[in-house]
Formats: sequence, C-alpha cells, structure tokens
Amino acid sequence: MKNIAIVGATGLVGEKLTALIDTLPHVRLRLFGNTAVGQTVRLRHGCATVEDCVSLSDIQPDYALFMAPNEVAARYIPKLVKKGVVCIDNSSHFRLKKDVPLVVSCINGVEARGKRLIANPNCSTIQTVVALNALMGLHPVKLTAITFQSVSGAGKTALEDWAQQRGYGRLQAFRHPIYDNLIPMIGDLLPDGTTTEERKLTDESRKILALPRLKVNAMCVRVPVSVGHGVFVNVVLRDKFTVDEVRSLLKNAPNVLLLDDAECGLYPMPLTLRNTKYVGVGRITKDPTANAINFFCVADNLLRGAAYNAYEILLDKFKEEQTCL
Repeated sequence: MKNIAIVGATGLVGEKLTALIDTLPHVRLRLFGNTAVGQTVRLRHGCATVEDCVSLSDIQPDYALFMAPNEVAARYIPKLVKKGVVCIDNSSHFRLKKDVPLVVSCINGVEARGKRLIANPNCSTIQTVVALNALMGLHPVKLTAITFQSVSGAGKTALEDWAQQRGYGRLQAFRHPIYDNLIPMIGDLLPDGTTTEERKLTDESRKILALPRLKVNAMCVRVPVSVGHGVFVNVVLRDKFTVDEVRSLLKNAPNVLLLDDAECGLYPMPLTLRNTKYVGVGRITKDPTANAINFFCVADNLLRGAAYNAYEILLDKFKEEQTCL
C-alpha cells in the first residue's frame, strides 16, 4: 500500500490529480488544503476529509504531490524531502534550481530517477516542449511562441469572473474583465517589459530540452476560454526540412495528436483536446521568411498541462521503486 498526500487537492488541478491517482490500486490518499479544510471529497472506495496543511509537518507519506502556491511548497517540501518523502511539485518555486529536475516524462523522465524532489513545469511550457521535442533531430535554434491561455489557468475565482461576466469593480482575479476580452499580460511585469509567465516559458523550455542556448521569444495572452491553452509556435531549425517530414515526426511523437487537415476543418481546438492527455498539433506551414516551421498546438491545461504530467512522473517513480526491489 502506497501512502500519498495531495496538497491543494480541491483546486482545479488538484481535483484532476486526485481523480487520476484514485484509480490506482493499493493507494491510500490523504488530502490537504488551506481554504477547504474539513471538506469531504468522495473517492472510489469511500471519502476523504481535507486536512489543514499544517498537519504536513507531522506525517511521512511515501509520496507528496503539491498542487499549491509557491509559499506552501517552499514551506513544507524541504521538510518532507528530509524525511525521505518523494515530492512532486507543480509550483514554480523549485523549477529552475540546478539540483531539481524539471520533468516531462516523455522527454526527460530519466532525470527523475533517484530524486526525491521533482518539479512539474508550467502548463503552456509542457504542451510547447512536447511538440517541439519531436523536432529535436532537426536542431531547433530559435523558438517564438504566442500563447492563448484559458481562464482556468488563473484558478477558480478567474473562472467565476469569466462565467459571471464580471466587469470593473467586481473582479476577483484580473485587473480587466476577461469576458469578451483578451488580456495580453499574464503574471508580473519584469524590468525588461516581459512577464513572469513569458520568462517561465523561456527558461523552462531550455531546461527541459537541454538547450541552454535556445533563443526564445514569447508573449502570453489570456483568452475567454474556460479550459484549454493554445500556442502559436514558430521554430527556426538548423537543418533543412520539408513540411511532410515535420508532419511525420509529429505524428509519431508520444502524447502528440496530429490534427492537420485545414481544408476539412481539422485543426487543434480546446473543445477537441479537453479531458485528454494529448497535445494537439495542426496548421503546420513553412515560414516563408526563414528556415522555420509554424504550427498551432492545444492542450487541456488542467490535465495535460499539469495533473497528468505529475501523474506520469508518479508512475515513473513507482516503476523505479519496483526496479530497485
């Protein structure tokens, strides 16, 4: 029996992750949070009551998965790791630390072996690198990415702002209304005029793909869609290529669903990819100005972009544990 703690279990991502792990055999779940303490969550074999995060200091599960803010991760993860607990963290707090692997299982899952702390990347980063990884044999040298990020990426209060069509004076999550609007800024503004969300996409892509010299130009935009991020990607490649070659590489890539027949109305959309583990890729065209390829990729930001990636890391750690027995 594996004892697993999920921190932030009642958030949008935490709910997805709890549902995934609850399907596994021989698992005992304990759920933790801050705002939902005492809430009852129905599981496959009974119910669990959400406990206060303060209780984390007194327990020693086999695994702890954090779908919680940076401050919660920073406070509790180091203590748990010292006790020998394997921690998988969805916050950005540890992602760029040198000794912490930043993992997308189908790309660099091997880096999690032997580690007690593994970082889960940013949602838009995950779908971008899953697609880009298919083209590594053509040697990417520059990435331009424009994201179209759904409201759920900002949490439950953001969804309430969108669903209730809240205007100025009533907003909980945004500076400007998101209903019937686009907001071309996600995260905090940095001195160079970019944002923390754009910096995540830049730095995390380089780390996951092991391309420290990759040139990255990113802009992140919030759009009035409930679930599902889209990213326009332009990749400058060192090697010559054909569009058919790129299509073939993407078609055969793990976790990629090729949806590329615009004449028949087939291309990736949030409605198509919702509640799936896949990154949909389509609208593949040659950039006429450079040795570069354009495509559009879409993924469920709550599932593929967060919960499912953490779930895959957990499964990899289970396999590692069995190998060591």
